Amino acid sequence: LAPGVVTLRTRVARQVMLAHRQHRLALVLSVIDNGPGVPEHIRDRIFHPLVTARAGGTGLGLSLAQDFVQQHGGIIEFESRPGRTEFRLVLPMEPAH
Repeated sequence: LAPGVVTLRTRVARQVMLAHRQHRLALVLSVIDNGPGVPEHIRDRIFHPLVTARAGGTGLGLSLAQDFVQQHGGIIEFESRPGRTEFRLVLPMEPAH
């Protein structure tokens, strides 16, 4: 069994549209892991409260993360396949124009 690896990546994106507003600069934070991926049967509701595929999981982490990101005018999205899952948080770095 290969060891689990979590990678954090940050970058600045320019001219990003978030919530129908144009932002000159946005922070993109990617959290990438090499785990088994998000199971197909929960992908469409992964951000809903109490949805989890982990034994002993509460299903609250992604729901809370999405609420936090949305309160700050951003978005959270993901791509997943076995061996590589990436969650991307995109947050405006300044007020909308």
